[in-house]
Amino acid sequence: MSDEELLPLLFKNLDELRYRVIRIFYVFGFFFIFLMIFRIQTLDLFGFKFPFIYPDVYRNTGSQFLALVESHVLPKGTEILVFRPTDGVAADLYLTMFMALVLSMPYTVYQISRFLNPALKKSERDMVKSLVIPASGLFAAGSFVGLWLIAPELFIIFNRFDLGLGATTSMGLMNFVSFLFIYVLTFGLAFELPVIMVAITRLGIVNSEYWRRNWRYAVVASLVFGMIFSPGVTGFTMIVMSVPMMILYFGGYYFARRIERRRMDQSMQENKDLFSN
Repeated sequence: MSDEELLPLLFKNLDELRYRVIRIFYVFGFFFIFLMIFRIQTLDLFGFKFPFIYPDVYRNTGSQFLALVESHVLPKGTEILVFRPTDGVAADLYLTMFMALVLSMPYTVYQISRFLNPALKKSERDMVKSLVIPASGLFAAGSFVGLWLIAPELFIIFNRFDLGLGATTSMGLMNFVSFLFIYVLTFGLAFELPVIMVAITRLGIVNSEYWRRNWRYAVVASLVFGMIFSPGVTGFTMIVMSVPMMILYFGGYYFARRIERRRMDQSMQENKDLFSN
């Protein structure tokens, strides 16, 4: 391809990318501003409680979410300390951006797929469409497990060590927010394992037999994952953390095998139709 043909194509793709990015930022910005300005309250009317939004920049939806997480995750008596004047503002911004990112994620994925569609084959476009919903669901499930089920136990273990050393159970606001959401993100990404396995198989990089042959390595990797991220130092908590990873691995193998069988059946049916004609 000559320079005269390459440059117009490059600028056309850049214009299309800029158009998609701007539309993504519009939606993300709407949720971000909304969550920064308003809070959710309840109104008692005729004995029923109705939720409504109320403008309050200092106690917005991000601060409400942080208060909910603190009450659920942290042991009783733990104090959250602000070491710098900007910690409260930064924590509120991070939480609000995180919530806006989650709410705008379906639209973001839609715009990305629209941008990539012309460069993908039909089979690749079908693969992306079929994996978007499972990937989103597994990420949400992993984040929920990490935040709502594992994190409270983890902070109880931390609290017992602090008390054992005679230390006051307190932590910095920004340290709490950054640690918690990195931890939640790790769980969300770990739950993407079946989607990654199915995508690799559908692309023809490895077959399902590869996953079956290497299941022992997957079990060892799951135990290592449980050892690193388990809330306690006992073998029981490590196994409790490892079992979901093992289930996800074997679930990925099962669906990868189903996809191979379906592809084989379609190929046999096409060959049969070809010979019959």
